[in-house]
Amino acid sequence: MKSAQTCSLLLQRNPDHNQAIPCSARNLPLFESQDYARRSVYAHDNPAPVLVNNQQYYTLLSTLARHIWQSCGEQTRLFAQVRMPSIDLALPANLLDPRVTMGAHLWREALFWARQIQTPVVWISAEHIRRDLWDGGDNRLQIASWNTAETPAITEWFLPDLDYFAAQVCTSPVHEQFTTSQPKCTQVQG
Repeated sequence: MKSAQTCSLLLQRNPDHNQAIPCSARNLPLFESQDYARRSVYAHDNPAPVLVNNQQYYTLLSTLARHIWQSCGEQTRLFAQVRMPSIDLALPANLLDPRVTMGAHLWREALFWARQIQTPVVWISAEHIRRDLWDGGDNRLQIASWNTAETPAITEWFLPDLDYFAAQVCTSPVHEQFTTSQPKCTQVQG
């Protein structure tokens, strides 16, 4: 396994800025006082703006997947770490490809496969991109790749394609785990 290349990108602008986009948010049914109490549990102050709706979110992931296969090769395995999907939105076809794994907490899975196979493995964490006011994210996109060429740098792969988001490289302490940690197994004895 080659060492990981990592980057964190902060998305700063809606991809369709200066255009009117229909809202895709849904509101919770608020009929009784308990409904309002449940809603207030999710309320929080978050200064990060909501930059994308659900459709734009999955379009971003689809674009990244397409670009990864063009840059790293068609054999590249992609792990997309996401939050719960929208219930009324069909995923782009390339995100249903067998080379793509979508879910939560996938960094250990990506690291495992990077050690098992010699072909490129790319992990994308898109779970911090805000899609609605209840999200606690900060619009940070994290990417790690293994078994890929050292040049160009991973940021050079993605920054040109994310220009419409005004993406900027930012620091993230999360990346240390990709280069130094081993998956840990714990056993519960009963």
